[in-house]
Amino acid sequence: MGIVMRITALCVLAVLTGCASVNNGGTQPLAPSEFDDIQVKVDELGPDYVRDGVAITPKAISQVVPGSSKSDVRRLLGGPVDATNQRWWLYNINLPLEAGGSYLVCQYGVAFDPAGQVASTEWRRPQCKSRYEELIQPDVPDVEEITLFSDVLFGYDSATLSAEGLKELDLAAHVVANKMQLDRVVVVGHTDRIGSDSYNDALSKRRAEVVRSHLISKGINSYLISAEGRGSREPLIECQGNRITASLKQCLQPNRRVQIMIYGQR
Repeated sequence: MGIVMRITALCVLAVLTGCASVNNGGTQPLAPSEFDDIQVKVDELGPDYVRDGVAITPKAISQVVPGSSKSDVRRLLGGPVDATNQRWWLYNINLPLEAGGSYLVCQYGVAFDPAGQVASTEWRRPQCKSRYEELIQPDVPDVEEITLFSDVLFGYDSATLSAEGLKELDLAAHVVANKMQLDRVVVVGHTDRIGSDSYNDALSKRRAEVVRSHLISKGINSYLISAEGRGSREPLIECQGNRITASLKQCLQPNRRVQIMIYGQR
């Protein structure tokens, strides 16, 4: 049933795009925007109405711009299916759909000026233009955040990884390496407010650098990872009191942390 539906869908698309060989009075091919529609019942369709397209990346298509030469167009798109009219080159291009393996067969025209340079381009059908524009939209990176508490990674007031911290970082490294196609990773260290600002800034940066180095040792490319320390400037919670006590340290514990911000495509 799925195969029949797929063939039917392609045939319906062929009705929409099946005018590539129509001529104006049998003389010169018409420009894409001037083609007449042909309506045929699905059960009357023959092989002449089915258009086979070629797979051309949207990035290559986007590089065909006004001023491009014919050699540029051939390099990017290949040879046209119809170049009998030297002012118009016609292509049948397969644009992938969301469903795996399915695609639109779309007619695409390139118009040239008298000097042989691209003057304009045009998709035969609005649904083809719409799909192409979707495909050339820049991907918005996914962002995933892993927060590890410094009290797990390090001893108090230390930037040396503990045994438990090494295990936690190994799990984090697995996520970073395997869950996404990485664009970049940012490691950010944070401290509590106990101590001077300059000391906390330095401690948070050292901790972030230690985490960065461990991720690199687990196979993450060093040029993808940066580290920074933000000291106590971004607390998660506020605690009362200034006298350094065990209860104050315990209250401020969530502020002592390391964030791993992972940017990439899933």
